[in-house]
Amino acid sequence: MKIDKSIHDDYATLTLKGEFDTFYCPKLQEEVESLLASGIPHVILNLRLVKFINSTALGAIIKAYKRCKAEGGQLVISQPSAFARDIITKLGINKLVPMFDDDEEARRKVISTLNDAALAAGSPPGTIEEGRVLITFPDDVRGMQANPNQRRFVSSTLRTIVGTMLNVDAERLQFSWSGAKNGLNADQASQLFIKGSPLTAKFQIKLFKKGYFELDCRVIDCVKIDDEAVKVTLGYVQLSPADSAALQQFAEDMEFLKRQIPGAR
Repeated sequence: MKIDKSIHDDYATLTLKGEFDTFYCPKLQEEVESLLASGIPHVILNLRLVKFINSTALGAIIKAYKRCKAEGGQLVISQPSAFARDIITKLGINKLVPMFDDDEEARRKVISTLNDAALAAGSPPGTIEEGRVLITFPDDVRGMQANPNQRRFVSSTLRTIVGTMLNVDAERLQFSWSGAKNGLNADQASQLFIKGSPLTAKFQIKLFKKGYFELDCRVIDCVKIDDEAVKVTLGYVQLSPADSAALQQFAEDMEFLKRQIPGAR
C-alpha cells in the first residue's frame, strides 16, 4: 500500500492506494503521528483507491480517529471504494468515524470543525479573543455575495469568520482575513465583502469595556493584501454615544503610545 500526503494549512489529506492490511497499519499510524507533531490534527482519509482492507486496518483507522480527536482535531473518511464502503458500513464504523462520498463534502466538514475551534479559541461559548473580530453574515445576503460557483460552499461553512483586528476608532473598523483555510484565494474572499453589504462585527477591548462591542456594520472597502488575504474596512450603521466615546478614546490613546514608544507601529 502507498500513502500520498497533501497538506492544506491546518488539515491534511492522506490518500491510501492498494491493499490496506495488517502490515501497513504502522505506516498509517506514523503518518498521523507526524501530522499531529507538526500541529495538524485534522485529517481526511481518502480510500477511493483501496482495493482491500482487513479488520486490523479498520482498527487502525479507529485508533487514528481517536488520536486526532484527543488532540482537538478530527479524522474523516472520504470517497471509500466499493469494497471499503461495504465493510465500513456493515460493521457500523461510519457511525463513529464520519464518512463522505467525496473530498469536497469531507473538506467542508473539516473546515466547519476548524471554524468552530477558531471561534471558541478555548473560551466559553460566545466569547472571542482580544485582537480578533468575529464577523457574522446575515442569511439573506450570504447567497448574494458569493458567485454561483462558491454559493453552496459559503452557505454551508461561512456563516461566521474570525479576522484579525487592524484598526478601530469611532468611525470605522479594519480587519484582515485569509480565506486559505476555506479554499478561497483573495479574489474569491473579496466577494464576501461587497461594498455596502451588511454584517455584524463582535470584538473586545478590555481597556474600555468589560463585555463586547457587537455592532451592525456595512462594508466600506475591501482590498487584497496578498494572494490569500484581504483587508476589510467597515463603517458602523449606528453607534451609541458611550461606545463612540470609548472607541475614539482608545484610538487616540493608541496613537499617543505609538508616538512615545520607539519602534512601535
